Amino acid sequence: MSNTKLRKLTADDFEQSTQLSSYSFQYPLSPEQFEERRTRFIHDSEDRYGIFLEDELCAQATLLHLNVYIGGKLMKMGGLAGVCTAPEQRRNGNVATIIEKLLQEMRNNGEVISMLHPFSFAFYRKYGWETYIEYKRYEMASEHLTSILKKERPRVRIGKVSRVHNYEELLFVYERYASMYHGMLQRNLDWWTNRIASRKSGHIAIYRSAEGNAEGYILYNITSNVMTIHELVAITANAENELWYFIAQHDSMLDIVKWTAPSDDTFTYRIDNPRIKQEIIPYFMARIVDIEPFIHQYPFAIATQSDTLTIKIEDCYADWNEGLYKLVIAADGAASIERIVDTNVQEPDIKLEIGALTSTLLNYQKLEDLRKFGRVTGNGEAINRLQKRISEQTSYLSDFF
Repeated sequence: MSNTKLRKLTADDFEQSTQLSSYSFQYPLSPEQFEERRTRFIHDSEDRYGIFLEDELCAQATLLHLNVYIGGKLMKMGGLAGVCTAPEQRRNGNVATIIEKLLQEMRNNGEVISMLHPFSFAFYRKYGWETYIEYKRYEMASEHLTSILKKERPRVRIGKVSRVHNYEELLFVYERYASMYHGMLQRNLDWWTNRIASRKSGHIAIYRSAEGNAEGYILYNITSNVMTIHELVAITANAENELWYFIAQHDSMLDIVKWTAPSDDTFTYRIDNPRIKQEIIPYFMARIVDIEPFIHQYPFAIATQSDTLTIKIEDCYADWNEGLYKLVIAADGAASIERIVDTNVQEPDIKLEIGALTSTLLNYQKLEDLRKFGRVTGNGEAINRLQKRISEQTSYLSDFF
């Protein structure tokens, strides 16, 4: 709409912004919650953008400035959240306008990748985001805890689990764990206090080795004989074993245990009867914001020799990514990517759009599988060479925004 205006929201826009969010996402706010949100709106570091028709807020979105682990390395990430439009202003191109603006802002900020939780996967796929993670959701009756308890225990315990009441000691353990997966957020103490404490409230139990080193923890609560494990994080096998033994010792208090885990989790090997409820849940989406700095930071798999490929990338909403590139991956996994300006170059080795490339590099989808669906085209030998250079790390995310 030609008479609309896109701008960053200010403190004066709080009431309109909050009312639009509350209506769109269908959550009523008490007066106390309303004022609490006002304080956060004014003081947090998030950037909010809105489209106005005269003085009326029609659509909005929030940009979070975060860091995310990819291949064990931290990259700057722009989190997209709170995207909503007033019903009477939908299908006017407002969201597309905001998304193009936020992609440019992310690029200016050096945020090389973006992630979001979609209300519709198809909706965001057309803007270049693609599914990058799914997780396992478990539910089991407490009778299965017996098979954990009856397993032979070491005669001398090499560590212990104890309950604690603050998050500071968990920071180191979480960061070690997060670096093992593609897509996990870096958390600071403020994130723990304002995000984790409010959404994953309950009890904290931590495992310490015989030397006193924290190696794992769980965040959980118990209500009406149901234990909900919000997070189970372990950086050693012994920590994971001991935490599950701690959970199993609640058997007389529980009917049901519920939790989530990475998609490659192998919990059912711990119990005698693996027939428990398991679901695979598609979760977040991601898209590369700026291909050249992303590739420079991305750790490819080590090989005996370097690989050179030509890749054509399609990206309708971030045109700085669109084009033909020469990708060089050194034997040690370092890579460079350079735009090819010669339009007479031969057919590229690989052709794909930005979402497919993102999903592949985060190891959610294999190139050959995407090729079956027409999402990747090109030379089979070149596709196989690139696939061999992509890290096998699992993608996972235990946060929400």
